[in-house]
Amino acid sequence: MTEAACAHLHVHSEYSLLDGACKIDRLVERAAAFGQPALGLTDHGVMNGAVELYKAARKAGIKPIVGCEVYFVDDHAAVAAPGQRIERNHLTLLAASDVGYRNLVKLSSAGFLEGLQRGRPTVDMAQIELHGAGVIALSGCLASRLCARIADGRVGDGREHIDQLIGALGAENVYFEVQKNGLALQDRCNVEIVRMARELGRPLVARVTSTICAARTTTTTRRCSACRRRALSPSRKMTFETNEFYLKDSAEMASAFAEWPEALETTLEIASRCEVEIELDRS
Repeated sequence: MTEAACAHLHVHSEYSLLDGACKIDRLVERAAAFGQPALGLTDHGVMNGAVELYKAARKAGIKPIVGCEVYFVDDHAAVAAPGQRIERNHLTLLAASDVGYRNLVKLSSAGFLEGLQRGRPTVDMAQIELHGAGVIALSGCLASRLCARIADGRVGDGREHIDQLIGALGAENVYFEVQKNGLALQDRCNVEIVRMARELGRPLVARVTSTICAARTTTTTRRCSACRRRALSPSRKMTFETNEFYLKDSAEMASAFAEWPEALETTLEIASRCEVEIELDRS
């Protein structure tokens, strides 16, 4: 696994509603062609593609990393008052073990059964702690609680969120994500993320949110400003405000993250930690 430059740990497939535009077998095919040793699948709120990823990745000779980008809220049972909205953030969780896989399934199910809000399955920190064994957390994209607080100038509140996450999962299971996506806000958040990671002695992990298989122009994929969903255009095309959200090869990743090469090494460290066996064709 050390021969490859990186592994993509945060990828959306067609199972991420209005946020993914690629089939799992195609994603696996590209990762394998790049010589990358593993591929993570972290669809929004669901784990519908877990078995499909597992089969395709094993067939292609790479490791499947099963995960979920959950919708995080302060209280999954809270009900918004008329005219108000409950804050909902992204949080990336990966299964490090069979126990972790079962816990992610429980969290995803709980999101729908207990925390469905405005059509999205939500979970809170208490639920994450309850089902946190065998789970690794990545601090998140621009729609995460950490980045949202940094963007609002509330860095201390972002640190408090990380402290709570560490309390729920353990420091060794929390990693700080840095992204290179061409967005000025992301660059600003990266500065604080790196500083916070250094203070806590935790590793950086490189991430390019992958929603499509190959690079496209900004007029052919979904519009996304700071990972916050906007209304689709009348033509119903899905567009991004940057064309960086695609599955990059290892050379592209090395170039993008030249400032923090250790962040690429961390993707391999995490991939090596994730060992999930899904029983298939069990009678």
